[in-house]
Amino acid sequence: MVKGWKKVAISEIADVKTGPFGSALHASDYVDVGTPIITVEHLGEYAITRQNLPLVSDADKKRLSAYILSEGDIVFSRVGSVDRNAYITKAENGWLFSGRLLRIRAYPETVDPKYLGYYFKYEPTKARVRGIAVGQTMASLNTKLLNDFMVFLPSIFEQHAIAEVLSDADNYIASLEKLITKKKAIKQGAMQELLTGKRRLPGFEDAWVEKPLLDLGVVVQGLTYRPENVQLHGLLVLRSSNIQQERLVFDDCVFVDCKVNDNQYVRKGDILICVRNGSSELIGKCALIDKDYRATFGAFMSVFRSEYDDYIFQVFRSDFVQKQIRNNSNATINQITKKDFENIVIPVPPTLTEQTAIATILSDMDNELEALTTKLDKAKLIKQGIMQELLTGRIRLVQSEAAAEVTVKPEVQVAATAIASAQKGHSQQFDDAVMIAGIVNAFYTDRYPLGRKKVQKLLYLLRRKQDESTVAFKKKAAGPYADEVRYKGGEPIAKGNRYIAATTTKGKGTTFSPGKNIGQALDYIKRWGRQEDIDWLVDNFRYTSVDDLELLATVDMAVCDLEEAGTPVSVDSIKHLIATNKEWRAKLQKKTFADSKIGKAINDLQTLL
Repeated sequence: MVKGWKKVAISEIADVKTGPFGSALHASDYVDVGTPIITVEHLGEYAITRQNLPLVSDADKKRLSAYILSEGDIVFSRVGSVDRNAYITKAENGWLFSGRLLRIRAYPETVDPKYLGYYFKYEPTKARVRGIAVGQTMASLNTKLLNDFMVFLPSIFEQHAIAEVLSDADNYIASLEKLITKKKAIKQGAMQELLTGKRRLPGFEDAWVEKPLLDLGVVVQGLTYRPENVQLHGLLVLRSSNIQQERLVFDDCVFVDCKVNDNQYVRKGDILICVRNGSSELIGKCALIDKDYRATFGAFMSVFRSEYDDYIFQVFRSDFVQKQIRNNSNATINQITKKDFENIVIPVPPTLTEQTAIATILSDMDNELEALTTKLDKAKLIKQGIMQELLTGRIRLVQSEAAAEVTVKPEVQVAATAIASAQKGHSQQFDDAVMIAGIVNAFYTDRYPLGRKKVQKLLYLLRRKQDESTVAFKKKAAGPYADEVRYKGGEPIAKGNRYIAATTTKGKGTTFSPGKNIGQALDYIKRWGRQEDIDWLVDNFRYTSVDDLELLATVDMAVCDLEEAGTPVSVDSIKHLIATNKEWRAKLQKKTFADSKIGKAINDLQTLL
């Protein structure tokens, strides 16, 4: 037993209750509008899922008041996957739980409910729960089994500290998941517009044409092999299982030793497509062969081979081509044949240059999503490691008796470092100071002084690119402007650390130049992996005027407000928002804020952010 921890039964620290049985609740009681009921199906890996929640009327809720959930409750599956459980958050407060669930309600004076929630999500704890289940045909729990279940508790102060550390990790994971969802939606919208010609890239005006897919390449059918051809080693055969999230993966690989035609070896630029499968949902899923592999592909697969590989790959993934594949496929045996491919028609830009430009933009979005997904996977692994250290007492968060504060022992630095790596590990103010230094270093020239207004706009756009909070930026006459950054945040820190130097000239305001210690800030940027963000600013705004930056930042802030309010974004809605703000309304008198320029800014921002 870890020193200072105690082993207690659930009955000593919480109330366990079973959901309503028998005639108390039937599916016939469900209504279209009412209070949600959580069932086993809604116990997600990290939180309650909200799809297909049954609802009951207010009258039934009153009748079932004994089964109303409160924030901090933990609900368990009573039958089947008995280790499935979820913590009830503020969002689910007042909901009900079904008869297939057990509810644990901790006594808050003894236990931090969040700590207990994490304790039950810890895999060794879940394994112990599975171990106490009864039933030969289906595992089940009951109130007695859970009441007798033993848990290990540190002091209430250390529980609070552990819960706070793990909550921080969860918040970071949730922010990444939200960002990935947002980026996927943006990518989907960009595909819909760019691959249909609804939106044209600057410099391209020639009309698009519709062409049969097979005018642009050939379909090669996969290899048929016999069971006796399968070997432990040999030629890799790519199958539908080797395509995950539109990427090649090399799990569950099959190797063969048999004769293969030359054209049945995959080549860099081929698009590998599932053309036959037991599941119709898998028909049409595809991946780009990104380099030369010594591999072939199975009989249920085909490759599309074309000189327009990058562009055609993006087209294949689009909704309008996937819809054609579903419509043309043989639903009886779930397949699409070479003849079916002949009926697929796609819109095509008239020049290879435009095709390449579109493919590059969409590929960059793919790479960004892949990087974010890798970051998310890493954050989840870090959290699991921290849970293992904190919930076993290997790493301690020790209470200071004098101040009743929790402090971290030196050996806890491994966990603290992991959290800091998953998050930024530094304050927003210091982050701004370093980013301002990077901006000044990249944009300063002797010929063109770099003023505060331009730095502020670039910092705002940088925060938006990084999907960081812009709450410090207010609707000021000069556009989104952060007094906090100027007076008590990034700017004074950057000046104090001599990352930048400031010169104030009467009548001309303040300008910035690189300071004596600029190298320190640039080193931070490199170590934090933020150089790409600075490069993004340079690539897109090196020659952008201050007025045009003001336009972009203002329109972007307006778009964010409109989207949050659920208002469609248009030139008129943005002008209305600007006109109704006393700080901003004068902007509409500027030539920079002409309708055509606001419209262009909306389009530019969709590409930029």
